[in-house]
Amino acid sequence: MQPEEKVLKLRKPVKLGSGEDAITYESLNLREPTAGELDKAMSASTNIGIGIMLIHLVAGVPKLAVEKLSQRDFTEANEYLGGFTDDGPTDAEA
Repeated sequence: MQPEEKVLKLRKPVKLGSGEDAITYESLNLREPTAGELDKAMSASTNIGIGIMLIHLVAGVPKLAVEKLSQRDFTEANEYLGGFTDDGPTDAEA
């Protein structure tokens, strides 16, 4: 069973921009995706694209920041979000 929310501390913080306008993301606030977020994410053409879009929508960070995540951070976030489908409905009538 997945926790309702998860704060993922990034192994490698992501920096967008430069100088005084730079924004650094050190963590992602993740939660169970909504049906609408899943629908939007499914419009991507690859599994990685779906993961990027879903993390972007759920965590509320720019898509560019998600694209700059290290592989381990991306994988951990993706596995957390994917975990909600694992405990879906079971075939109880069998």
